[in-house]
Amino acid sequence: MSKKLFSTEFFSCLISSETSNRFSLSDYFENAYSREYDFCDALPYELCHKSVSVTSPFSYEVASLDALCIVHTTNGAGRLYCENANGINAGYDLTKGTLALIDCRKNHKLVCQHNIWDYTICFVSTAVLECYLHKIHRLGNFIYQLDRYSDILTTWEQVLRNDVDAELQGMMRSRDLVNFFTQLYLVRAVEQTGSYHIPSYIADMHQRFTAAYQEAYSLDELALEYGINKFRLCREFARYYEYTPIQYLNKIRIERAKELLLHTDEKIVDISQMVGIENTNHFIRLFKEKTGVTPLTYRRETPVIN
Repeated sequence: MSKKLFSTEFFSCLISSETSNRFSLSDYFENAYSREYDFCDALPYELCHKSVSVTSPFSYEVASLDALCIVHTTNGAGRLYCENANGINAGYDLTKGTLALIDCRKNHKLVCQHNIWDYTICFVSTAVLECYLHKIHRLGNFIYQLDRYSDILTTWEQVLRNDVDAELQGMMRSRDLVNFFTQLYLVRAVEQTGSYHIPSYIADMHQRFTAAYQEAYSLDELALEYGINKFRLCREFARYYEYTPIQYLNKIRIERAKELLLHTDEKIVDISQMVGIENTNHFIRLFKEKTGVTPLTYRRETPVIN
């Protein structure tokens, strides 16, 4: 199959279009990929993607195109007309930060809503990914609002990052597409069921605090290590574990300090160091804040049960 075959399919399914001199629909297919690789028979694959900037007037309508389409708006606004989950034609505003998942086999229309619309569009095969599409549609919403710390945005950027047209890179894109569509589904499933999937970096941080509470930690250093904004780290850690990272770390340290106070003869200053709190005065204040008594009073007045 030739590289331009998908563009041929696209234009054969085009019902109507209106574009300005600044942009042509053929620009979509500058980053088209080969479909000649063996893995395309078994794995999902990307057809093409393009970041574009269009101005009004701009619109096109397509139907019966064997592909799925992702549209991520980065500036301005567009509007999508298509069937909703109930099979009713409806309009959806695609404003900055929105990501829409479109089934191109059904009639849909994209329109520039204001003077300018900047977006990235990506066409992918229906194979395998159709299962995710049906699950997402059953949950009722195929429009996502992304913020800069969204897990969806992270997986979406990974899909776009690998743009070499070769078999190995194509298989890597297949992996990234599965990760991306899995994340789309998980977000909707969480909203629907209240269940959740703990991000790996949050689970790892929790495990590290629990096993190595005596180590020195800095939110800035953790943010740099995980590549995640520290405010997002705090927000997500609290979402899954009820405490912010530092609150949880201090909770573990105080619990361990209580054990050392009751079952060893170590000095207060040494126990402070052993649980990872360098400043003894800070340790005493924190201990009293959490238990209501000083470490020394806790040692003297708490009965030891053997």
